Amino acid sequence: LMEIVRTDTSQTVREETAELLTKEFQAALENPQSYQYDFADLQGISVLQPESKAFRIFTWQLYLNKDHYRYLGFIQTAEGKLFPLKDGSDDMRTVEFSTYKAKDWYGALYYNLKPFQHEGKEHYLLFGYDAYVFYHRRKVLEVLYFNDKGEPRFGKAVVEMKDGRGQIRTVKRMILEYSAAVQVSLNYLDLEGIVQYDHLIYGAPIPEGGPSGVPDGSYCGLKWNPKAGKWQYIDKVHKDDPNNVLINATSYGQMVGGSSAAPPKRKRKKDLFGRMR
Repeated sequence: LMEIVRTDTSQTVREETAELLTKEFQAALENPQSYQYDFADLQGISVLQPESKAFRIFTWQLYLNKDHYRYLGFIQTAEGKLFPLKDGSDDMRTVEFSTYKAKDWYGALYYNLKPFQHEGKEHYLLFGYDAYVFYHRRKVLEVLYFNDKGEPRFGKAVVEMKDGRGQIRTVKRMILEYSAAVQVSLNYLDLEGIVQYDHLIYGAPIPEGGPSGVPDGSYCGLKWNPKAGKWQYIDKVHKDDPNNVLINATSYGQMVGGSSAAPPKRKRKKDLFGRMR
């Protein structure tokens, strides 16, 4: 069923098969023994689980047409609860400042999960991809937690970001929108202990697509500050260090030992065909 959802050329067939897949998958996950099965051979569906194994989250993508994608999924808990995820992003406004339930979730295909402690409870950063529309893509940094009833909630004001005016704002999720012509990274770096992502500027690599975000070669970041209770914004992850320069010289002579002499001329030789090179 997943293969048909991914590859069939008919939108109607893809939609009908996705509906059947969701029903079949829900029936499987409602089986109490299913939590012991890892679904490792299931192609096209992302399966993420924290080390605590408190829950796992399944997500997948349905292509409708070039300007419309839909995301589907489930959250299955170790206690046996199952929450279908329904993509409500088509009707969402103020996405960065809203909290959503499973039934009106901002749909994305999740590729990484990072637990963190906040207010004495386990919270999770979810890193997701949204194919969005033909000329524009999105990366999503989502905050997941469970309320006192054990129900999942998406979005919490613990993420700092810089807005278009250069001001730092606290948001419930971060959306990076960028041109479909470029690649943009957003992930957690375990060694550095930070979230790192491409810094975007406006450009138009696809003229007919209009302006969109493109990487400028630098990286921004987020680092968890437990005292502030936020993932605090880092303007530039990799800063230039003037004391850590391999060669600090303005002429060839300085580079080879202090002389101001010009570089030696290379003796020209003939190539295989008798031409000078």
